[in-house]
Amino acid sequence: MDASNVGRPQPLVGGAGKESIKHAMSMGNPQQAIADYRAANSLDLPAADAVYALLDSLGVTRHSVHATALEAASSAAINHILNNPLSNDKHMALLENIRHYMDLPQLQQLPLQLLDMQPQMIPFDICEKISKSPRLYESCSTNIKRVLWQQNSDLFRQHMFPLIQSYVDSEDLLWMSREMTTGAVMKFTSRRRKNKSLLDISAAIGADLRLYMQTLGMIRELFLDTNNPAFGTLRLDLIMLMHENDVSDIIGDDICHGLAWPLDACITKQLMDDRRVQELQSYFDRFNNENMPYGEISLILSSPYSRHVLAQYVLSILEDIAPESAVSQRYKELKFPRVLLTMGLSAQELIQQDHPKIPKDSRLKTREFFQSLLVHIEDAAAQPVPDDASILTINGIARQVLYAFVLKLAASQNMDALNIWLSVIGDFLHPALGISSENLPDQSSLDAQVESRVPHAIPVSHYIDAFELDAFIQSIVSCICSNSHATATILNDMCLDLDLRPDAGGSIIEPIKLPLVKLLDQVGRLRHCGHEQMIAFLTGCAGFISAEYGADSASSPQTTIETRENAVHCVYKLCEHAAANYVVDPAHIDVLKEQYNKLSLACPQAFKYQIVSSNCPNASKFLLR
Repeated sequence: MDASNVGRPQPLVGGAGKESIKHAMSMGNPQQAIADYRAANSLDLPAADAVYALLDSLGVTRHSVHATALEAASSAAINHILNNPLSNDKHMALLENIRHYMDLPQLQQLPLQLLDMQPQMIPFDICEKISKSPRLYESCSTNIKRVLWQQNSDLFRQHMFPLIQSYVDSEDLLWMSREMTTGAVMKFTSRRRKNKSLLDISAAIGADLRLYMQTLGMIRELFLDTNNPAFGTLRLDLIMLMHENDVSDIIGDDICHGLAWPLDACITKQLMDDRRVQELQSYFDRFNNENMPYGEISLILSSPYSRHVLAQYVLSILEDIAPESAVSQRYKELKFPRVLLTMGLSAQELIQQDHPKIPKDSRLKTREFFQSLLVHIEDAAAQPVPDDASILTINGIARQVLYAFVLKLAASQNMDALNIWLSVIGDFLHPALGISSENLPDQSSLDAQVESRVPHAIPVSHYIDAFELDAFIQSIVSCICSNSHATATILNDMCLDLDLRPDAGGSIIEPIKLPLVKLLDQVGRLRHCGHEQMIAFLTGCAGFISAEYGADSASSPQTTIETRENAVHCVYKLCEHAAANYVVDPAHIDVLKEQYNKLSLACPQAFKYQIVSSNCPNASKFLLR
């Protein structure tokens, strides 16, 4: 026996304990060996034998007795460790005595609890041992794992990537980010900051600046691969969560904190007032072209929330300029938000460049479109000129501001002007998404299986453009469906446009002429979100029709549908048309099925055109049976 262990009771647990027992039992009388161990470890208690006899008579197994005793002893030891802080020397001495318990699942929480109390003192060999054992690693607290992550970046990446992806893939967060104009942004911000994945990311980082910077690197890496603006929102949410939690070591070192704070305030209020604009300008004044952190700034500005509030700010300046466009002094105020929008839309390019420069190619076209938009702000009935469409085809800023303008037309129920611009938007879909019309598959030649109609591939460089189209489509549907007058107007126009009759049969959907329905149809053939939003739009229409059936039409003459049965038939036919012809992204099919089932529940049951599995050959694959 080693001299250092003389007089110390030998543990009979783990691998060493097993060998010790085997050796003792093989050297003489096994019963004597047990008696010697009990005496050496103060376990020779007469009362214990009596308790064993009693428990035996009650049918309690020795295994159950020993397991319960071990659990109670372990719990008492952990409480003692928690409630009796040790000096560094005593801490290390105790760790040395119990470290072998890490190999025993029933007792490993003892050394792990001790390590958790002083994670900065974890010996290197223990770090290596834990890192090489997945079972032991998963049992560790975040405090211990954080020490391991500092030494092993691969372990940290394995932990963080699934959390980051979970945040980005959240259907709830995706839906919120596509609402371009809403009074619920403050609630959206609160829901985002309470998202479990975001909280888990923050908890993993703690106050560790090094891990925080590594996390930002992962976010940039994933953004470069995908151009998904949700990573921009994560970048913004992460620094603002650190701000809200007052993690001074991080917010003091994050060069973008001075940008995120005032920008987040603008997003939450959906307003860029003079004070916040000055704060943002002051932030940029700190840098010159050589030391500006273009990549980090542009990543935050790529967030849909950032770009949407900037587009609304540009539109508000144009609305102020319009009445006195010939003499207005506010034109120069357009430069700052225009540059920020350019950075947000060009984030992938700016992050990739070693010596980034803000793209300048489209500035003249942007100004030209702004001048044209002033005419339409003053006279909403004015017809767009051909140059407008050509600029919108290639200019992301122009499209971003146009979407904000069109949503205002919808909110004000200017249906004539709305229809004009919805037609224009439909004309630039393919080039704006980087899709060649000649390369589009013929959907009519595909079979009816859901998997056959996957969305057309969008070039990564156009992913933000595709996201913005999705956001606009969702926002316009939300706006229309929240207004009963607009819904009734469109329903009546749909019936007239499609010339539906109760006894009509066959395929009577195409060609679609009504601008909103036509645009939804165009987008539904390209984008999964377009499919979802056509069904959401039909659900809004169905709910309105059902409400009409239950109300006194004389009390609401402004919103009465002219021919209800035709309207029900119209909803039914468009639902079947969408199910047969629109693309489906398998990653989001559950949400789509929810939309179809909401439509089924919203439809009035008074006519034969019920949207149920037994009545809908095409939609049945999306409906609950």
